[in-house]
Amino acid sequence: MSPIPVSPDPDEIAADLFLRRRSGDWSEADARDLAAWLDAAPLHRECFESVERMWGAAGDVAGSPAVRTLRAEALAARPRGGRWSRRRFAAMAASLAVVVVAGGVGLMTQRDGGLAPAMERRAQVYRTAVGERATVTLADGSRLLLNTSSEVKVDYSGKRRGLELVSGEAWFDVAKDPSRPFVVSAGRHTVTAVGTSFDVRLEQAGLRVAVVEGRVAVDAVGRGRVSDVRAGERIDVDGETAVLRPSGPVAGDWREGRIEFASATLSEAAAEMNRYRRVPIVVTDPVVAKMRVSGVFYSGENSGFLDALPLTHPVSVQTFDDAIRIGPAGAKKTSSSR
Repeated sequence: MSPIPVSPDPDEIAADLFLRRRSGDWSEADARDLAAWLDAAPLHRECFESVERMWGAAGDVAGSPAVRTLRAEALAARPRGGRWSRRRFAAMAASLAVVVVAGGVGLMTQRDGGLAPAMERRAQVYRTAVGERATVTLADGSRLLLNTSSEVKVDYSGKRRGLELVSGEAWFDVAKDPSRPFVVSAGRHTVTAVGTSFDVRLEQAGLRVAVVEGRVAVDAVGRGRVSDVRAGERIDVDGETAVLRPSGPVAGDWREGRIEFASATLSEAAAEMNRYRRVPIVVTDPVVAKMRVSGVFYSGENSGFLDALPLTHPVSVQTFDDAIRIGPAGAKKTSSSR
């Protein structure tokens, strides 16, 4: 664990902590230190959220080589002593800003000696790569949290706050504004809220919506209202079937980097873990695939899931360059920290 940098500048500390959190070696102790620092003063949280907004604004051009290079440099760099200099971070931020402006997010042009929007309306696009999470504060004060490998388009108008979940999963903390409904489209469905907190996950066959606060309406294109979902409830939509059930305590746990399994099959658990991994987990045996798994794990390559599995199940875990293979016990195990 790296100590919180000693600096009189909270912006520098916020930048350092933000980049360390995305570096891959972030621990539970680091998370506790971050939480304590954020709670120590309102200015700390304000500085940290400012860094998050700057980073999230690059989502519109996140697929471009320039932004990918900048992100890779930011995440890979390990300055002596574990600290980022303010100058270095400012240079990276300026470079990101140039790329973002060139890509059209908040694009401004000079007109009559001043700055003016280059276009009246343009959808903003926010994306995360595999294993990334991002927080964006929207124009109305609502917060958007993107899970791994996700994409959301934001297109607000005077009468409607429109968003589209293109892929993956996102959590929405909606600022109350009865005059402008907050509408999230996901595949063939829409989720409408006025002021609430809810999670939407787009899946191949449909979607899942879990509500923590308030109420949302789920509609299907061409079918009308599917269901109203209230706080503590979740709806699973699969094709033409919609099932309403209690959401359980795990709704939105991914925001803290946690995944909980309650008697999931090993095949299901591997598929969920693979959402956060670049090297996939492959279950090679049909009997092993049906074994049940319960527990709470951290997402990502170093979640501890693969290390714990042989201790509780008769399986072997083998590491290869292209995959982590899980088979019956008895196969030779290759040591893995993944």
